[in-house]
Amino acid sequence: MRFTYPGQQKPFTFYQDFYYRLNFNDMTESLFELKGACMGATAAWLAVSGPDAESFLQGQATQDLRGMQPGNLRRSLWLNLKGKVLGETQIIKSQDTWWLWSAYTPSESLRARLEDFIIADDVTVTDARQDWQHITIAGADTLRALDLGPPPSTGTWRTTPGGGMLFNGRPGLPHVWELALPATTARNELPKPLPSFTLEDLTLARLSAGQPAIPQELGADDLPQEAGLEQDAISFSKGCYLGQEIMARLHAMGRVRRQLLRIRGAGTPPVPGTHLLQHGKRCGEVRAAAATRHPDSGWLGLGMVNLLGLDPAGLDLPDGRIAHFFAPSDTKI
Repeated sequence: MRFTYPGQQKPFTFYQDFYYRLNFNDMTESLFELKGACMGATAAWLAVSGPDAESFLQGQATQDLRGMQPGNLRRSLWLNLKGKVLGETQIIKSQDTWWLWSAYTPSESLRARLEDFIIADDVTVTDARQDWQHITIAGADTLRALDLGPPPSTGTWRTTPGGGMLFNGRPGLPHVWELALPATTARNELPKPLPSFTLEDLTLARLSAGQPAIPQELGADDLPQEAGLEQDAISFSKGCYLGQEIMARLHAMGRVRRQLLRIRGAGTPPVPGTHLLQHGKRCGEVRAAAATRHPDSGWLGLGMVNLLGLDPAGLDLPDGRIAHFFAPSDTKI
């Protein structure tokens, strides 16, 4: 089997293409490395408090909260009864409050999801965004420029001068941190000449790392396993929570039929919902796509693809262009 990538004059064999795809994965992860800071990239910041806060969250979240101490954080999903994804947060434990932070799941929907299940629990859920300012920080040099000290270790957060909270909240982007500042110590603008990046830059970095925005790109029609989220956002040893039975069943089966894959192509980005084809038949759809920084490099994106009979040669767009996919190393094709 032979085929040609955009910009390549010589066709690749399948095995040469496999090597090319592995190297492109490495290239994209460094190509979109961020440095500087960005404001306004937070969708949810909820404070959950009350005597029953821990037990209530334990019965709702996919993550096991037992044993968490002030200074700990864990990634969690919020599912419906069918095990489909409604939201994603970092769960942050402070002395008296459980904080829920999300880059993409809106505060309004997350708060409504939680309050729907408060029956006799002594729990209060508060949208705290108006009382805090959030700054996304990329690169250890930026932390030093802001006098924030070393980054917190994995699974932890720490306080900063002025009562702020510093933590890593974006999966797949280990050198990007979130700084939450109380409104009383918030900054009206970033210090100069500190470099800045845009929300579009942040999207490119996220897509190059293969991470979906939840629930916009992976939501109520999708299972966590279809994006590999079970690896760090689901506990299979805790007790009951909403969607737990489905998660246990899928864990025992060991495989799903669809997978969210990184995709790449030439030209302008396809719009979300664009069909992905193989041999003239629909096998998936584009979930997200964005133009790269370099016009000649085309676009990067995410596609939900049916793995059954998937040909490694690539995918087709309805307009005839090729969309090449980059599967995680543990994906069975």
